[in-house]
Amino acid sequence: MTEIDQTRKGELEFPRARAQIEAELESFMSGGQAGGMAEVPALSFEKGETRFAFPVNTISKEQTFDALNLIKDNIENIRVHTFEPGYLVFQDLGPSLYSNRQNPMEGIKFKFVSISSSHRIEIVRKGNLTQDELQACINIFRLFHPREGEAVDPARQLAELGVSVYQRAQDDQDHDQDAAGSGADDGQSGSQEQAGDSGAAPTAGFTRKHGFAGYKKTKQEVLESVILPLKHPEVFTNVARMTRGVETGVLPRAVLFEGPPGVGKTSMARIIAVETGIPMVYVPVENILSKFYGESAQNLGRIFDVAAAYEKVILFLDEIDSLAGSREGGLFEATRRVLSVLLRKIDGFDTRDGILTIGATNRTQDLDGALLSRFDTIIRFPLPNASERAGIFRRYARHLETGDLEQLARGSEGLSGRAIQDVCEYAERRWARTIIAGGGDLNASPPPAEHYLEITGEKSKKLENLENDDF
Repeated sequence: MTEIDQTRKGELEFPRARAQIEAELESFMSGGQAGGMAEVPALSFEKGETRFAFPVNTISKEQTFDALNLIKDNIENIRVHTFEPGYLVFQDLGPSLYSNRQNPMEGIKFKFVSISSSHRIEIVRKGNLTQDELQACINIFRLFHPREGEAVDPARQLAELGVSVYQRAQDDQDHDQDAAGSGADDGQSGSQEQAGDSGAAPTAGFTRKHGFAGYKKTKQEVLESVILPLKHPEVFTNVARMTRGVETGVLPRAVLFEGPPGVGKTSMARIIAVETGIPMVYVPVENILSKFYGESAQNLGRIFDVAAAYEKVILFLDEIDSLAGSREGGLFEATRRVLSVLLRKIDGFDTRDGILTIGATNRTQDLDGALLSRFDTIIRFPLPNASERAGIFRRYARHLETGDLEQLARGSEGLSGRAIQDVCEYAERRWARTIIAGGGDLNASPPPAEHYLEITGEKSKKLENLENDDF
């Protein structure tokens, strides 16, 4: 008898186990490729060990918990064998804690492995599988590779990773709130800008309806470098073919938004998503960084991998300088790993057409040189000028006269659009409190211009003190 024929009680002969698992998985995958796999993974037997392994797109904490529940449906006594970032192993202890198994460490092992952006599941067993163990293998494959039509929504998978997805239908309803800190107007300044853009690209056309005031040059860059290539790729491809004889590399792959906080970088990214109809995956830095060694790099890799399920997607990395600082001053190994993943995902072997990465930072000087070189375009978002500040005040204080708005604009130099919004909202709260305390008519009047001027002065003074602080 051969080694694979020498089955112990309850175990399946290897040829029978292999035939069963192939038949069930082929039936499961019929009508659509499971998770995009080209073929059914094989059950193998080498050196006295049965092995069933297959790659997966991602391994989240939620998925491993679901996998453990599936394993426990078929195998009673499961323990955690290894629990390390990127390497989790569950193992069978036998039919009972007091079983007669000579070596309890020989029980079947379920390994969940994540190395950089590579994820796989390995199930190994010394000897042959039992029917229950075989069924556990099949169930785990089904969990991580749902059939076409049963695929897990990538938005839900990203939500499990702590990441938000903004899509056109949602943004069309919310764009007024999104542009709040960016400098919005009531349409007047947009009309003036459109008139002044005769013969140029219609920058006001895509921003006026989103309430994004001013920033004429910035909007022109966004339109020409990002929005138009995404909306009309065939035009850009044709031009590149006729001029340079190439058809690839003409669409934006990575763009950097640089400017102080509150000037509309995030709002512009959402405007791009709305205008192009492409989902935007918003990745705040705190949802990537982890206290566990190596997990931050894995989190970032998983986000890119799951987002790739979309045909086209925008990945917006806020505060990218926190992820990828310059290596000149030395980096912790964990930070170096994150930077390595980011470089590879943006412009390396792991890149895929249809993914646009937008990074946002207010500290370009802190970014690693290799990362900076990966960005096709760096677009500057400066603090708003006097005319733009007046437009922002106009949005949040529509009752004020033009002269009052101009005076507020002069007194708010150095404030961002978000800071001006804060001033206006605080003015409303303080005025409401004054009315209540005075016992007057609750519908008496909106805040006067002097009220806004006073609070603007307080805000500017506070900003000046922060800039002069030596810490």
